[in-house]
Amino acid sequence: MPSLDTTFGLLAFRDALLLFPLAVLLHVLEEWPGFPAWARRFASPRYSDRAYLVTHVCAVALALATTGLLRAFPKPGLVIAFFALCFGPGVFCNALFHTGASLWSRRYCPGALTGLALYLPLSALLAALAVREGLIGVPALGCALGVAAAFHVLEVGHNVFERW
Repeated sequence: MPSLDTTFGLLAFRDALLLFPLAVLLHVLEEWPGFPAWARRFASPRYSDRAYLVTHVCAVALALATTGLLRAFPKPGLVIAFFALCFGPGVFCNALFHTGASLWSRRYCPGALTGLALYLPLSALLAALAVREGLIGVPALGCALGVAAAFHVLEVGHNVFERW
């Protein structure tokens, strides 16, 4: 099996981060306007287009801001926070959510395609590069993704399913 260095050569974490805002934008374009309709049908009839737009404008802005911050200051503490509170819930866990939601509802959940085709590979790439560069250890990455999963469940449960 080829190594990370063979596959990605000299690609650095800070450079691969530039893919993050682009992936978020493409994901939002796939979701809109179908996800709010899916959510009203399968999650909560009160889920609004406005709630979707506010959340996802903030998501794109956050992707741009964290990319700029981490490119300027690629410090381990910031990388752990990035995977736990921003990238992990918004990208990695989001891909799993859309896939699971499609299977659960037996209907395509808008966002599943970019979740599988962009979000999961980008998650693997950024995680591998961050580990390779010593910005995060494997145990810390696992903990960060655990926090991300909890955060994502709470956020989707509150905002989409209106459970908490």
